[in-house]
Amino acid sequence: VTEISPLGTFYEAEDYHQDYYRNNTTQGYCSAVITPKLAKLRKMHADKLKGVSA
Repeated sequence: VTEISPLGTFYEAEDYHQDYYRNNTTQGYCSAVITPKLAKLRKMHADKLKGVSA
């Protein structure tokens, strides 16, 4: 069971964490994990995404 509770204080991440994937696509985790997931998503849902072809 997951408890749903009110959100407490939210702290935005530091600037260097913002758009991490976009700025670090060649980093190990990004290229090994995120890029393949995005490719799969784009292939499976290209018809629902604007400006994306399979």
